[in-house]
Amino acid sequence: MFKKKPDIKNLSPLRSSDRRKLADQIILDYRIPVPEQQQQQQRQQQQSGDEASAPQPTVSSLRNSLLPESTSSARFTTTAGPNLSLVSGTIYVGAHPGQDERILWFQTGKNPRMIPTVYTLWQNPAIVPLLHTPDFVVEQKLTHGSDLMIPGLVKVMGSSWDARATAGAVVAVAGMKKDTVPMFIGTTEVDVSKLGDNLQGQKGVAVKGLHWAGDEAWSWRPLGSGGREAPESVDGWAGLTGDATNAMAAVTLDDDNDADGGVETHDGGVSLSQGTKDGAVNRDDLAEEVEEREPTTKEVDEAFQQAFLFAVHKAKTDNKGPHYGLDFPIQPSFLISGMIQPHLKFQNQHYNIKKTSWKNPKKFIKHLDKAGLLKSKDRNGGETVILDIDFDDMQVTSFRPYPLPKPKATAEGSSTKDPNSEAAGSSTDPSVGQKITIQTVYRASAKLVPTLLPSKTEFYSAQQISSALKSFVEQHPDLGGQGASSIKLDPFIANNILGSNPAHDDSRTLASGRILRSALQKRLLEDTHLCQPYHVITRGSAGSDQKPKAGPPPHVHITIEKRTGTKVVTKISNLEPFFIDPQLLTPELQKKCAGSASAGQLAGGRPGLLEVVVQGDQRKIVGDVLAKRGIDSKWIDVTDKTKGKKK
Repeated sequence: MFKKKPDIKNLSPLRSSDRRKLADQIILDYRIPVPEQQQQQQRQQQQSGDEASAPQPTVSSLRNSLLPESTSSARFTTTAGPNLSLVSGTIYVGAHPGQDERILWFQTGKNPRMIPTVYTLWQNPAIVPLLHTPDFVVEQKLTHGSDLMIPGLVKVMGSSWDARATAGAVVAVAGMKKDTVPMFIGTTEVDVSKLGDNLQGQKGVAVKGLHWAGDEAWSWRPLGSGGREAPESVDGWAGLTGDATNAMAAVTLDDDNDADGGVETHDGGVSLSQGTKDGAVNRDDLAEEVEEREPTTKEVDEAFQQAFLFAVHKAKTDNKGPHYGLDFPIQPSFLISGMIQPHLKFQNQHYNIKKTSWKNPKKFIKHLDKAGLLKSKDRNGGETVILDIDFDDMQVTSFRPYPLPKPKATAEGSSTKDPNSEAAGSSTDPSVGQKITIQTVYRASAKLVPTLLPSKTEFYSAQQISSALKSFVEQHPDLGGQGASSIKLDPFIANNILGSNPAHDDSRTLASGRILRSALQKRLLEDTHLCQPYHVITRGSAGSDQKPKAGPPPHVHITIEKRTGTKVVTKISNLEPFFIDPQLLTPELQKKCAGSASAGQLAGGRPGLLEVVVQGDQRKIVGDVLAKRGIDSKWIDVTDKTKGKKK
């Protein structure tokens, strides 16, 4: 939550009474065992005659440990989440004995629950459940603000999860080397205490991050900035066994290593057997599961830059100069599909150009140009191409390749396809061969409920609405009887249906006192004041439970227009609703149309929506390519702007 530096107001000291109330509330919320009262201890010491025994902890000392006497508070605001939503709350700043002032607790919004920081947990062991995950997950993911996925949880086989780690509980997470040092605090999204030993097949977020060692709350201090390094160990936290820690120390990136030495790896998680010392875990398998959560923009940016360096390094290693197998100028479409996508460390729907801070290939190329890695040039029509790459740049020469994810089979029997066939060239595009189904549904207005339709929150198909109208007429024989082509108007039809929209002139119908059945049914389905249209686009058998989206079904837009005099181009947009990635479609169109093709930000569209631009009037070829992706011609709108206006 503290990825961005919070705006903190002036600190004000807490009154002693308020500090005690807050400390008591923390003790109650986290069910912290309360020591005996000092008076009782003194009586016991007197009765036993042991006056020299060491003093025992008291309620006061527990309060001071949780909230030191010097604690101050202040309001803060920051932004959090993928949409950078505004978050406000209160921080509590204090100093433990011998240490400088730090943020020890914080509250957000209207939630009264106090959330501890790592500084509080390093001083107060075991006040929240402690979970564990491999060190590379802590270093590469959690301390960068990512959530902890269920497959990332690690537990010694035969032990049990902390019973306090129920859904919604505040928990801490530690790595394997420093297994008693909390580094990440968050709230559980699932009931971790009931996960069991085998996490195979379980997906989703386990712990949603709120604070971690390395964020802005960790680095904040009254004067200057910079966080305190984590200790090597913290007494009082329940760590893992030494054997388990040794087993996870054998984590390797070598795909040839097997994991049969007692450390069991599953698609859904990792479990460690006690007594294991020589086991190994394939880090890539676990990292793949961890990467199912949505990365930050900074992480996607870094992945794209590393993929570019990987592609250049590989070209220089596998080929001879001067261009090392690359044909210049390099089109933006080839940069993304031929250089970036194949060399991304994580290849899933979250890692695409739309998720970067650049949003489109043109700005990405400009960024690489500014960094001195290449030279680019803007061409007519706004396209930016790569003229040359600096193969001797220090970032290229010092680059160390990383293991790439293993390719997944796109469909059953795909391994038997001829690699030289046309389909093989598009095997990396999951939209090829897909079957698209579009269903239009309606939500009834209050004017139709409950007389015609039972609910205004349910969705109805056109057939269901027609059946409801038929049943209504049959239940009121005075309206015209069964099989009659026209219906007599009653107050409900006249007022609630025909009188619902002032934009319709129904004076003649109202004057005649009758309306055709077909006209009434058409009015129900086409008047948005009566039935609001929604649509559901599904791919194959997947997505049948998708939530309907408001509005009529979308269309793919193909526009033929002139540029720079006589040059004609074909523009294709609105592909995303049909599960088509414009970046993957561009290379195929470039090959089939035997001309340049590029994908860029859609003019006037929201950030991230792309359009593909191809040289020439290519509507026929584009239609055929879209048909292979399940797009029926009735879902395509073609606009020809090259024809002269009619006089």
